[in-house]
Amino acid sequence: MLIHLAIIFASSIAIYYLGNAFAEASSRIGDHYRLPKGVKGATLDAISSSLPELLIALFAVLFFGRFDIGVATIAGSAAFNLLIIPALSVLVAPGILKVAKRVIARDGLFYIISLILLLAAVWYAPTWGILLSVIFLGLYAVYIGVFVNDAKKHRETVKSIPTHIPRDIGIAGITALLIAGASYLLVEHAIDFANAIGVHPVLIAFTIIAAATSVPDTVVSMANARKGSGDDAISNALGSNTFDILIGLGIPVLAYVLLIGEPVVHGFMNMEILFGLLAATMIVLYLFARNNSLSKQEGVILLVAYAGFLVYVFFFSL
Repeated sequence: MLIHLAIIFASSIAIYYLGNAFAEASSRIGDHYRLPKGVKGATLDAISSSLPELLIALFAVLFFGRFDIGVATIAGSAAFNLLIIPALSVLVAPGILKVAKRVIARDGLFYIISLILLLAAVWYAPTWGILLSVIFLGLYAVYIGVFVNDAKKHRETVKSIPTHIPRDIGIAGITALLIAGASYLLVEHAIDFANAIGVHPVLIAFTIIAAATSVPDTVVSMANARKGSGDDAISNALGSNTFDILIGLGIPVLAYVLLIGEPVVHGFMNMEILFGLLAATMIVLYLFARNNSLSKQEGVILLVAYAGFLVYVFFFSL
């Protein structure tokens, strides 16, 4: 059991440092191509920091036959991103955390649609095939299309920042491979640890794995918040959740169907977790929508809400 814990801890630390390197490289690439901050936060930052969730869901279904672990990890990561990231971001920000209306409307809307789609898919479809995968991936393509339009307008007004694109692409590729290795070990030993202590693997996925994979998101958003860039901080959190749901579940399903030749049985039976996540989403978006900002007092409330969510999951859900 101690060996499993040690490997879980080491894998999480590896994901943290590798995620930082990946995020820095992707950020330089975004600056070179003159992406606006909100666009970069919800696309490159979100994708780079959400890579572990995608890989964990992929490995969980392909190698361990546990797609429910992928769903639980992404649900847990979404809760962490939604409640912990804004809370910590506003606590390290110079003052209140201000966010543009467009960020809340654009990223919040697509995230809510993605979450409702996930709820409907889990509730009504015990097996997921090519059709659901295409719907998930297609919706993300629409999301990216919105950013392409924003990026075109922005590029006309700013100059490109010189950088070594081949080097940064190489760094991103190498770190992505290393993150993949660390993610595989994290999944394997989290399942073994759950079995060793007699706990449902979904609980470990929702808490330990989700928190470990959300560390890169947290680091990126807190760094942006310290600079006073609330748009980047929050668009990264919301964009990461959208990526996790649509790509983090869409690609594993597609890969499983193409490689195994049969639909995925999701096996996720904890709808109350997803409904709780939807309620938390409405609360957070309401706080931002009131005056396009988050105060430090509200940040503390979000921390307490996350703790309450975990208690609920521990004692009443599983």
